[in-house]
This record gives sequence, C-alpha cells and structure tokens, in this order.
Amino acid sequence: MQIVWSEMRSALLTPYYDPPVRGNAVTVQRLERQLLSLGCRATVWGLDIRSPAEIIDGVATQGCDICHAFHALLGGALALQLKKKTALPYLVTLTGSDIYESLAGQQRSETIQALLAADRLVVFHESIAARLAAEVPQVAGRIRVIPQGVDLPPMETPGERHHSDDDTIVFLLPAGLRPVKNVLSCLEPLAGLHAHDPRVRLVIAGPAIDDEYASCVLAALPAFPFASYIGTVDHPAMTALYRQASVVLNTSRFEGGMANSLLEAMASSRPVLVADIEGNRSLVNDGDTGLFYRDAPEFLDKAKLLLDDPALRQRLGNAGRRLVEERHSPEREAAAYLGLYEEILAAEWTSADF
Repeated sequence: MQIVWSEMRSALLTPYYDPPVRGNAVTVQRLERQLLSLGCRATVWGLDIRSPAEIIDGVATQGCDICHAFHALLGGALALQLKKKTALPYLVTLTGSDIYESLAGQQRSETIQALLAADRLVVFHESIAARLAAEVPQVAGRIRVIPQGVDLPPMETPGERHHSDDDTIVFLLPAGLRPVKNVLSCLEPLAGLHAHDPRVRLVIAGPAIDDEYASCVLAALPAFPFASYIGTVDHPAMTALYRQASVVLNTSRFEGGMANSLLEAMASSRPVLVADIEGNRSLVNDGDTGLFYRDAPEFLDKAKLLLDDPALRQRLGNAGRRLVEERHSPEREAAAYLGLYEEILAAEWTSADF
C-alpha cells in the first residue's frame, strides 16, 4: 500500500547554512530549494544561526513530519535529542569528514548513538556505504546511497576566455583552510612547475576554518610568490572563478564522499587534478574525467601534463561536464530524498497502526 502525503513538512538540521561557503551549506541550500519545488515544506535550522536549544524548541512546536540531519555528529546528535523529546523520525546524511573524524575520534560513542537511532542513513557513494557498514555493522540495512547533485551553469560561449586575461595558467584550489584539506602540499610541486613555465599561478579560495592551520598557510605563501590566497568567495561568484581557472585541484587527505567543489568544477567543464583518495574516486575516473596523483612527484608530473596539453584539459573538462549532467541532477537528488522521507513515514505509520 502506498501512502501519499500532501505538503510534507521536513526539518533540515545543518551545522552550517549561511553564508554558503562550506560544503554542508551548499548541499542544504540546494536541497532546500529543490524540495520546496516538489511540494515539500522544508525548513532549515542552522547551528551557525541558532542554538541547539532554540532549534529543538522550534522544530518541536512547528509540527514537522520528519527530521533530516546533516553530519553524523553535529546534526545527528541534535536529531537524536529531538527524537527523544518528540518521537520525530529522522535520517542522517553523512556529509564528509564525519565518516572519518567523528567515528575515529573522542566523540565516536556519541556519533554511533546518533547513527543507531536514525531511521535511515544516507551516503553519497557505495564506497562510503561499505566503510560505514564496516564501522557500524548494526546500521548496514538502513544505509542508502544518494549521489550529490550540482547546479549546472550555462555553457560557455565560444568567445568566452577559459582563463584570466593576462594568459596565465591558473591552478585553482577551492578549499577551506583546515588540516584535512592539505593545502600546503601543493606549493612545492607547483613551484617546480612555475620554474618550468612562469605563467603558472596558484589561487586558493575558501574560508579560514582552522586558525592555526590558516596561519601556517599565510606564513608559507610569501616564499611562493606565484601563489595567492583570496579568502572566502561568495558561492554565486564561484562559477566565474572556476571559469578563470585552467585546472581545479583537490588536495584533501580524505573526503567523505563527493566534494561540492569538484562537482562544481566539473559542471563548469574544468579539468580536475585530485588526490587519489576514496572520496575523490567516487567522482573521478583517472584519465577520463580527471587525473589522480598519489605523491608530490606524481602531482608535478600530472600538473605538467595538463599545463602542456590544452587538448587534454578540454577533453577532461568536457567529460566531467557530461558526467555531472548524466548522474548528478539536483532534481533527481531531491526526488530520491523525498522518496526516502515517504519510506520512513510509511514504516512509522505501519508500525503505529499494527
């Protein structure tokens, strides 16, 4: 028996929402917009805007049908508190570093409690589903895979330039300054590339999230005059930044799935050079939709290959655009979540009825 809800009401709990300069915020704002277009009355509650107590009281009095938490610990623990107070069912989307950091650190126990109490758990790729099931076997049957969506920018016109006006070759690293993003790792190999071709530039864009690490990055940059840190860039302005780039980098030590920055770079038809890690392998097929590297010498080799071969850059960029068009529709992403909401509520209704 299929149950149909009209004007389903969902509460989206997220660690970060405004401004949308971190992955969680970008994901939630996109999903909020798409859910509303499908008739779901989605309301976002950001922990960067309200206190946990305010969110619990607000959601409890709003009359929601379901709670959707983002981040296993930061959102999941709050959803668990709500469930204890209101019996509101919830799902958790594991958004990135939580699959590695929260389950490996001092807060592992609290994180597992939030996961065990969730009705469903969502990850972005089968590889992350396997990792989560290995970490917490009790939840294996409740894991679902819903790939990240991405908004496609308009195709560039033939007359648009693909890089900056002074004909430099820009390697763009869109990343917040924190240790997991491993920003410093690309400076030495790119210095070697700059010595080979003085047109090479590195642009780092993202918020300073970890003060100590940000200080290390800023202290290192003067020794690499071809590199610049431009700070936080508003999300709507990122498309123009991608289009000024010749290559987009991901240097992370780990990614818990599909990085929004990589999806956006590929949607903008930019070739990507990425660390060979689990999360990046969920998006990039080496030699087809981007290039992998495993260490600094290989980074330099692959970067030089991209520098010297504009046709390769174009081929990889076009392939990346096709990939996100075919597999990462934001409309399909939202429809999958809405179907999951209905699945959870149907189970709740059946359990209550019988």
